[in-house]
Order: sequence, then structure tokens, then C-alpha cells
Amino acid sequence: MTSNFDLYDLPLFKGCERAVVEAVLQRYPGRYASYEKGDFIALQNSVCRSLYLLCEGSVYAQMTNEEGKLFLLDALDAPDVLASTFIFGTEEVLPVSIIAQTDCRLWIMDKACVLELLEKDHAVLRNFLTVLSDHSLFLSGKLNDFALQPLSSRLIGYLSKNGSLQNLQEAAFILGVARPSLSRAVAQLVEQGVVRKSGAGYVLAQYCEAK
Repeated sequence: MTSNFDLYDLPLFKGCERAVVEAVLQRYPGRYASYEKGDFIALQNSVCRSLYLLCEGSVYAQMTNEEGKLFLLDALDAPDVLASTFIFGTEEVLPVSIIAQTDCRLWIMDKACVLELLEKDHAVLRNFLTVLSDHSLFLSGKLNDFALQPLSSRLIGYLSKNGSLQNLQEAAFILGVARPSLSRAVAQLVEQGVVRKSGAGYVLAQYCEAK
């Protein structure tokens, strides 16, 4: 391995038998890859036969429909595991694009390597299942936010989590809506007294009162 980064700092290898892991990695050598901010690490609808271990930096996953509309699915910071939900899928397709949010470095492992690690080290298997469960839970929350809640509720949730809304274009991207739609939702909530404009941007009225 050509990097000073220790793979065993990654959640996937917590509590593993290092001798077992090293033996597998010798048979299936992976590779380090560096990306600059804005680089595409993987493209939507590309073949998914590798697991991406985010060692340094941050990335985001986005989907694009046929009309070119972008939807931000997730943002991830190192250390984390990318493509865990898709690598063993029947169709072997990555349904999202993975893009470097900052300069970042990844360790990329082939599917055969991942499979043997899961078979030979119970700790790696447990960690991988935990990663799968956590990512699935997150995706369920996203489904609830974007498919089952109106925009006004999603906007209130965004403000509750982030404290303020300063950039409408950026927030529209995160919420997966057009900027004009978000502007109308903000205006309606302001009119209803739920949201107020402050020096920090748009905030929940109750937050203003607390201040």
C-alpha cells in the first residue's frame, strides 16, 4: 500500500483479524485513488463491481432524471463506505453519481475481494451489515422526506436541522426542487408567520423568539 492512511481506521475493519484481511488483500490488491473537488468518482448507471472506501475528504451522491433534474441523495464524510447497497445487486448497476465534494482519497476494492473478506472475517461481515442497515435507514428517511411530505414540511425540517436558509439555490438542490418552487414555499411560510427573515437568512419564527 502506497499511502500512510491506515485502512483499519475505517468502520468496515473495526475489530477484524488483521492477518486474515492482509492475506485477502494480497490476493486481491485494491488501489488508492485521489480526486479533486468536483471530480466524478463514479457515474450514474455505470457497472458497479467495486466497493469505495472513503479515506479522506467528503463526497455526495446525486441522481439525474431524463429531463436533467438533479436530486441530491446523500453527502458523506470520511471515513465511510460507498456503494455498499449496490455492489451485490442483481443488475450490478450504480443508480447514482458519486462526486467529490472536496479533495478526497479512496481505497477501491474489487467485488471478489469484498466477498472473500465477508466470508472469512466475521467482524468485517458484521460491520458491512451495519453499514447496509444504516444506509438503508437513511434512504428510508429520504423517501419519507421527499415522497410523503409536502415541500413546506420538508422546508421546516431543513430549517430545524440547519438553523437557517441563506442560499435558495443550494437549498433547492438539497431539497430536490426548483428554485422558484422553494421561493414560493418560503414566501408562504413567511406569510403564515412560521418563518422569518433575519440577519442569518430565513429561520423558523420560534428560533427568532428564542434568540
